[in-house]
Amino acid sequence: MTHPQPPMRTRVIKSIALSILALSVGFAISHGLTLLHKPPPLREPVQRTYNVEVFRVECHDLREIVRAFGTSKSDREVVLSAQVAGEVAEIHPQLKIGQRVQAQKLDLEKQSDSCPGDLLLRIDPATYQAKVTQGRNHLAEDLAELDRINQEASNLDRLNKTIAADYDDSKREYEKTVQLRKQGVNTDSDLRRAQMDLRQHEKGLVQSTNDIDLLPVRRALIQRRIESHEADLKIAEIELARTSVRPPFAGNLSAVHVEIGQYVRMGDPLVAIIDDAIVEVPLSLTLDDYAKLIPDIQERKFPAVELAENESASARWMGRVVRLSPKADEHTRTAMVYVRVDNTQQKTPLLPGTFVQARIDGPVLKQAKVVPRDAVLHGKALVDRDGIVQARDVSITRTLQNLAVIDHGLEPADNLVLTNLDVLYDGAKVRASVIRTLSEELVSQRSQSARFIDDSPEPLSERPKERLAR
Repeated sequence: MTHPQPPMRTRVIKSIALSILALSVGFAISHGLTLLHKPPPLREPVQRTYNVEVFRVECHDLREIVRAFGTSKSDREVVLSAQVAGEVAEIHPQLKIGQRVQAQKLDLEKQSDSCPGDLLLRIDPATYQAKVTQGRNHLAEDLAELDRINQEASNLDRLNKTIAADYDDSKREYEKTVQLRKQGVNTDSDLRRAQMDLRQHEKGLVQSTNDIDLLPVRRALIQRRIESHEADLKIAEIELARTSVRPPFAGNLSAVHVEIGQYVRMGDPLVAIIDDAIVEVPLSLTLDDYAKLIPDIQERKFPAVELAENESASARWMGRVVRLSPKADEHTRTAMVYVRVDNTQQKTPLLPGTFVQARIDGPVLKQAKVVPRDAVLHGKALVDRDGIVQARDVSITRTLQNLAVIDHGLEPADNLVLTNLDVLYDGAKVRASVIRTLSEELVSQRSQSARFIDDSPEPLSERPKERLAR
């Protein structure tokens, strides 16, 4: 006998009841297990201590170093050109590039040449010597003509006196004849003869006077001719002297353009001479750095300059800033300063054309507080105060590459935190594992931006590193 199936509603109710029962049993078991688990013992939280590097803040008198670069050039360099035309008849036996040549030296006491200087070359002087001889002959003729005029003046003066005396005698004779004619003693023929004789003597006196009056004009004319011939002679002598080419100053030959037998024209280059005793280095500075040098130049203190082959090399040459350009470049917004290097005072001469890095003694920063610039973020710095971080508001007045000059906010002997700045906060605990100083920061710079004031006379590059960082 088959039993009838329960309806669908009854089966759903039974399924729900069984699910609720299973969930209740699971919750009861879980709660029981939870009651059996004991909680771990509680510990007090421990604050983390950070290992950091710190910088010891100090006050020092520092000399700022202004840096620039430029190319050296000779203070005196000249290309000697031919001043007369002709064939090169004689040449110095050592007329080669690099040869040292000496210039003329004058003995001021004796008013003569104590050293005539080296003869570099001589252009054939025959034509110019002939012009000098011709000029001297013309001048001698003029002087002889002047002497003849002077002698003629003396003769005319004597002749004039004689003619004047004859005229006076003739005049008295004429006056006597006139009186006799009035008395009827002589005839009209005697009177006419006396009158003609008087006019003849008068004519001779006038001619003689005119000749004497013309003498100054003739003298002036011959004097102008003498001056003209003297000028011609002087030009001829100058041209003759220019056939001998000598150096205007002592130096080294930097170029030779001629050979013996070569024909040169006026203006043709002959040799180039360079004086490397004094070398000048033009440097282009920003207007800010330019302004730093103005006070010393105005007081004629002439800042010292170290020169090296590159930015990190030790100084090889020493010089001084001697002058400043009076105007700035409107395109680059820079201004030029000029450094003078006396090669006679250098261990190794500075050759013209050398590219150099310059380190100029700039202004002095009195009792400056200088710290690493990276330690200041958004106007704040962290200071280690007995192992606890303290935040400070600081003010930067200027920067020296990776260093900053602090106006206020830090005091001498403060330990400025340098590392872990991204995780530290005001009140955090720190332990200083490394203490850095300004001397170490300056020495570690690739290109030093400042140095301690030191009265030592030797150049900066020759001082031991320990003294530089003192």
